[in-house]
Amino acid sequence: MDEQIEKQQKNTLNAETVNAEAEGANKKVQIPVSAEPEEDPRPPRPFLYRFRGIVLAVVAIVALIFWPADLEIVPFLVFVNLFILAVYLRIKARRAIGDHTRGKSLDAPVLVTWGAYGRMRHPLYVSNVGVAVGLVVLHLGINFITIPFVVFLLAFGYLLSKLDDRYLEQRYGDEWKVWSMNTPAFIPREIHVPGPKRSAKEAILADTSTWIWLAVMIGLVLFRKVDFLIWA
Repeated sequence: MDEQIEKQQKNTLNAETVNAEAEGANKKVQIPVSAEPEEDPRPPRPFLYRFRGIVLAVVAIVALIFWPADLEIVPFLVFVNLFILAVYLRIKARRAIGDHTRGKSLDAPVLVTWGAYGRMRHPLYVSNVGVAVGLVVLHLGINFITIPFVVFLLAFGYLLSKLDDRYLEQRYGDEWKVWSMNTPAFIPREIHVPGPKRSAKEAILADTSTWIWLAVMIGLVLFRKVDFLIWA
């Protein structure tokens, strides 16, 4: 009887050992399931918005290939006035808006309706087009060669603004519709809308890369102009 009991105990211990080894083997070969990748929270980036910098760079290179025009007072004054107004408008816009518009993603975590955006919906695009048109006029003068570049820049800025409008309407709905109905797209209205704004110094420092590229473009245009006047 005692021998049978000992055999049963040994069999039970052996069975428990086998089960434990099997469970350990299962644990060793078990492959953890990887977590699903997080979705990109940013909205889709339209082609024109994603490559807007490249498009403008190509236009600038094509324009610089043309021989510069003589240095005349009227094109120079057009450039100076457009440049001053565009820089002033850009600083005013940057005081009201944050840095979320920079980069390749089309995003707007806050619908800014005050400051420069209380007077017009697209002050940054107006500023960019103003500087670009001014540089083209300074380089090529006022003639038929200038017209295609000016038309393209105006159309390009308009298309980018429509992409902004479409995105903001989808995101903010009725809030955007009310704002757009009361705020012109490009022509400023004489209404001041108060809101949170940072200082002009902070706005200028936040746009450092823009000022660098702007200085490079002005330098290239002036270099071409001086080189032409020397060898003319």
